[in-house]
Amino acid sequence: MAGLGDLAYWLNPRSPRGGVPLDEAAVPHGSGPLVLIHGDAGGLAQALRRRRRGLRLGGLGRTAAGLSPILPQAPADPAAARALIERLGPAAVLLADGAIPGALVAACDDCDVPVTLIADRHQIAAAAARTAWRGLRRGPMTRLSRVLVPDPMAEEAALRAGIAPQRIEIIGSAAPLVAPLRCNMREFAALRPMMANRHVWLAAGLPAAEAPAIMAAQRAALSSYHRALLIVAPARPEDAPPIAAAALEAGLEIARRDADEDPSPGVQVLLAEDCSELGLWYRLAPITFMGGTLAAEGAAPRHPYEPAGLGSTILHGPQLTSQADLWNALHDKGGTRLVRNAAQLGTAIEELGAPDAAARLALAAWQHATAGAEVARRIVNAVLSDLPEDGP
Repeated sequence: MAGLGDLAYWLNPRSPRGGVPLDEAAVPHGSGPLVLIHGDAGGLAQALRRRRRGLRLGGLGRTAAGLSPILPQAPADPAAARALIERLGPAAVLLADGAIPGALVAACDDCDVPVTLIADRHQIAAAAARTAWRGLRRGPMTRLSRVLVPDPMAEEAALRAGIAPQRIEIIGSAAPLVAPLRCNMREFAALRPMMANRHVWLAAGLPAAEAPAIMAAQRAALSSYHRALLIVAPARPEDAPPIAAAALEAGLEIARRDADEDPSPGVQVLLAEDCSELGLWYRLAPITFMGGTLAAEGAAPRHPYEPAGLGSTILHGPQLTSQADLWNALHDKGGTRLVRNAAQLGTAIEELGAPDAAARLALAAWQHATAGAEVARRIVNAVLSDLPEDGP
């Protein structure tokens, strides 16, 4: 086994052979089995933790929030990859982004560490083409323990790449799994009665530039629902003061969360300090307007599956350059409604006061956003089957 000195040599960026520095502080502590995850897999990481107590998870490459990266990229040098695997001793490796780091896969194969790849047919075909171009007889794809694919076309691509049939499993395709935002249930229980029988809607991640339009929409909603309540979660703390000023300029009574003010019957706008409690607001508001989608300037919108996964109806503007494919998928499933200006937003808020209208949108969005749960279950089962049965 390579010692720490050898590892430091191979992973030191100043080494003549190149490499990347190992972040020892990010290596998960504990005695449970370690699973290394390559790629952005925050939802899968949470699902793994729920299923296996004491499981340690380490990230390689670009990782999701909540999963600290051990290395910013997988080692490309075979000796560095071997040193890393011997140093960490993972029980399994999950390649969650379709990428196949050849040196890492080879090191795992040499050290009897099972590697699971999640990939579609395009990613498999690209990897197979690189292997053929290099003239490798035993490329990294043939050294994978398991390949999880979405459909028969991807299965066929994997077979053509030389992967044994018994190592391929079709798991289906679905939207990326996004873990639901957490919520303080005591706060939820305290606020819910205050909002009963009120027409409540949320502006999530609202930049200051969109505040006048949102306040105009709230005034329109009040013409039909005189007790309508708008909850605003500013995109950034510095957006809160101009949003508050826009509410006062529109003649709306405001309560501020940072001042511990409650949404009493006369309050028309409840202003949060930032987006830190969005899990609470999505659960309380049947309708959500996604901030950052109406004006060209301002913060990028939040992930569209956040409100969808918690059953809140989604309204958005036309500025969807961020995660446009996810927005389009939701829209195609009938899970969102487009509004182009303050007038259309106000009309939508009024129309969605009818429970049936809001429920249809919310259900379509929820079904699409949570379809990944079954796929995630299959992935988690596959990874956990590689771990030792004893232990935490």
